[in-house]
Amino acid sequence: MDLELKEKLIFEKYIPGINKLNDDDMSDALRSSSEATMYQINAELQQSCGKGQDVLTMNELCRAERSICDYPDLLSYDIPHWQYQHHHFKNFNHVDEVRSEQLAAATEEPIYYSKAPEGYISQYNGEWMRLFIGNKFYYGNLYSAVHFILQLVETIVEGWITQRYPYQLQMNSYLCDTKTPCYTVDFTTSNDLNEAQSHKALALYYDFRNDLEPKLNKHLNKQTPATYIIYGVDYEGCPTVQLICKNDQTLSLIRPATFMQDFMPKTQNPAYLDYLASQYAKQATDTLLAHGL
Repeated sequence: MDLELKEKLIFEKYIPGINKLNDDDMSDALRSSSEATMYQINAELQQSCGKGQDVLTMNELCRAERSICDYPDLLSYDIPHWQYQHHHFKNFNHVDEVRSEQLAAATEEPIYYSKAPEGYISQYNGEWMRLFIGNKFYYGNLYSAVHFILQLVETIVEGWITQRYPYQLQMNSYLCDTKTPCYTVDFTTSNDLNEAQSHKALALYYDFRNDLEPKLNKHLNKQTPATYIIYGVDYEGCPTVQLICKNDQTLSLIRPATFMQDFMPKTQNPAYLDYLASQYAKQATDTLLAHGL
């Protein structure tokens, strides 16, 4: 049975009559279906499109079209992607299009990389994954610890800034004074001074974060391999999992085709990530205070 027919049978099983609808009505039927129904549909679809022991797929549009399970390890999957992104970031206004095409093609080649190139910082920053752990289907996110920690730091610092400089934005709409009805929109703030201070604090924090990222990455790469796993549920109660790799060496040891088999033996308590995040958040807020914010 081909994949397209399998997909049609799965949709028909959970939404009877959907295959008789036109494209627009089919889209409406899918949008109106409950998250529980969509979870069951996605779980069965995953059995058809996923690969490897964990029936895994990477669901990031900017990543290689080729299956992640074709690559020897997570590091080898990520390095060509980083090289492509780095080329565009470094040459933002003068991108070498020939080189860009070469790097884009390289992301589709499952070549083994024994070590990371100079300047490499993993691009795994909450990449969407779908997989089975045991017999249970999960919506997953894949992180390198450097990005997961920085995300925690940002949440803490933004909360600190919000408490220190509270304000609210209000959207105002006005009917235009013209023959043709139209509206204009502007925004006002409940506290101009706090809004200005908040923007200054955020700008200074982002400078702090940009300096911290390579230092934190270097610090983590000096440590032994480790993984972290955080189970949860989304807003509709569907199972989620955050999968975090500590450093480059960890990425080199995890093969996508045997993902959880390689991942689980290295698992440690994710409280360590919270500990580091709280330390760096304190450094960030101390920096803001030292600048009079």
